[in-house]
Amino acid sequence: MKILTETSTVGMRNSRGFTLIELVVVMAIISMMFLLAVPATRDALTVNDLKKATRQFIGLERQLRVDAVREQVDYILHLDISHATYYVTESGMTPEKQDEVKKNAKKLPDGVAIADIVNHKKEKITDGIVKVKFGRNNIGAPLVIHLREDEERMTLVMNPFLGVTAVYDHYAEISPDDGLGKDAAK
Repeated sequence: MKILTETSTVGMRNSRGFTLIELVVVMAIISMMFLLAVPATRDALTVNDLKKATRQFIGLERQLRVDAVREQVDYILHLDISHATYYVTESGMTPEKQDEVKKNAKKLPDGVAIADIVNHKKEKITDGIVKVKFGRNNIGAPLVIHLREDEERMTLVMNPFLGVTAVYDHYAEISPDDGLGKDAAK
């Protein structure tokens, strides 16, 4: 009876697994990638509803401005301050179609409200429906939209001719002398 024993030779590599150093290097690389990705992911996942509503308005403004010129149709954005809703109509719509669109108005995210709107005449409107025209000739009147959610405030300065010209993360009193584009407090 013969007993076989295996002896280990120094310097020979065992090809059946990973070394401790290889595992540590891989874990370090994964950790660094995780540390770099967490802040970006956290910001993307924890965006509050007020910023979400602001982005909705910015995107809607851009879309309406471009569509009005491309399709040669006047679009009217209706902002219902009391109900925190909005809807869009075309200049050639029948009253029945406008009522149907109004019934399907889009609501701002929960808790977000329109605090007030300052129109091109520098009038502060706190109730009712404000109409913003996006003309086929790329002409429209500027306005300032103040949004709120609990204690937070955001200000959007919109000019249908130029687009969104400013976004402030507070309630900004816009100076009429600066063409609705600069915060009077600064």
